[in-house]
Amino acid sequence: MDAESWLGLSGALTAVLGVYYAWRALDHAAVEQSRASFVKQRTDLRHRFVQLCEMAADIHLFARPSLERIGGSSLLWEEAMRPPAPLPLSAVTVEWQDASPPVNHTVLRAARRCLPKESKAHRYERYSAAMGTLARPTLFEDRPSFRLVRADWSEPDGPRLVFGIGTYFDLIDQNEAVAHELAVATQRRPQERPPWRALPMRRLLADDPLLLAERVVLPSVATLTLRRTPDGQGTFFLLYREAGHVATGEGTYGPIPAGMVQPASFSPLAHRRDLDLWRTIMREYNEELLGAPEAKGDSGTEVDYDQPPYSLLNAALADGTLRVWCLGMALEPLNLAVCILTVAVFEAHTFDTVFAEAVEHNEEGKVISGPRVNGTLTGLPLDAVSVDDLPASRMSPPAEGLLRLALQHKDVLLSDPSSPQATVTGG
Repeated sequence: MDAESWLGLSGALTAVLGVYYAWRALDHAAVEQSRASFVKQRTDLRHRFVQLCEMAADIHLFARPSLERIGGSSLLWEEAMRPPAPLPLSAVTVEWQDASPPVNHTVLRAARRCLPKESKAHRYERYSAAMGTLARPTLFEDRPSFRLVRADWSEPDGPRLVFGIGTYFDLIDQNEAVAHELAVATQRRPQERPPWRALPMRRLLADDPLLLAERVVLPSVATLTLRRTPDGQGTFFLLYREAGHVATGEGTYGPIPAGMVQPASFSPLAHRRDLDLWRTIMREYNEELLGAPEAKGDSGTEVDYDQPPYSLLNAALADGTLRVWCLGMALEPLNLAVCILTVAVFEAHTFDTVFAEAVEHNEEGKVISGPRVNGTLTGLPLDAVSVDDLPASRMSPPAEGLLRLALQHKDVLLSDPSSPQATVTGG
């Protein structure tokens, strides 16, 4: 082959390589653009969180007329999700059932529509994988969690909740995906309800958002904390959930404490010992108001509930200076999360003793406690004026719903502990 032919061949090879690398560059750019869009959409989801909650509530009220708003909030429930009146937490029976989590492939396939590209040929398989890689919050770990298998709120002997095992990312894969789907579907027309074809995942769950037999539901316990003064008045507290710190509800005001129903240790028996709503609430108090690290027990070490602050909380529950009420469970419409609604009422002197070292910030955000008097948390007044003055555009559904319920049942919740209607305490 003469020199001229070699030069021609060399030029052709160079052109082919140029086209190949240009194609690879375009492919890389498409993947990066897909990932950047995912992050931008999550930012939009955070900024429009409350507006999207309202739209989601309207969608589900239309699809399932038995649902209703709690006190005008976007938090939803129906008669089958609550007792007739607030009842002591101790009246709720919690049971364990060995059952494998259901895998709803149809829902998971619908969830993948909003996931970005992981490579040229493949999208991320799960929302948790995309979120962990591209928009990972400070608190983000796939810990064992208790899955709601059955909920009977009308049992003659008291409500009965049955739990099995699940993992936290099961929740992320469904809840965050269905919320993301609505955010994307409303980007161009934020005030306009999108058609069902734009919401394939939500459409699958619209008729029965719980669908406990077919999807993984990992409930949280949302607790409104009230401080009852000697004159019978009440104050409350909130947590501002800072962006970048938490996986859900960023930039909103939530109840304090609130947390997933999870084992507090990797000990083999923790899933039995920690399947307890009151213990869940106590651990969240320790973490969110007293600033303790999250109880994870990575080494298998279990929580010692005979030590403060748990011993102080249990003693207060026993002597009636702390009462814990359960109001049922509810649905957060945007992400279809389920929360068990509780209210803890502390006598002021008990609250001041237990939370004498209360923090102003924790791993999730900022404690909203009103003015501190000599270092003591006094709280925000529990009255209609104060609740109405809260920033509606930043209130999470559980916080707003619980506050509306607290106003509705204020006479019972803030009654004198020694009165006949308050002689039975929660726990």
